[in-house]
Amino acid sequence: MIATIILAIVIFSGVAYVIYTRFIKHSASAGCHDCDDVGCPLVDPVKLQHQTAKKHN
Repeated sequence: MIATIILAIVIFSGVAYVIYTRFIKHSASAGCHDCDDVGCPLVDPVKLQHQTAKKHN
């Protein structure tokens, strides 16, 4: 009986965490997807230079 309750708490906590991170937290801040490629801190500068060099050639 107690194992079932603990298992239910773990499962519902996991589901609540996924819902929070996918929907609620996502709508609060858009993250890096809304910024320009140059302004995003997650963009690899070397990869960006290669892409711009390919565009100019």
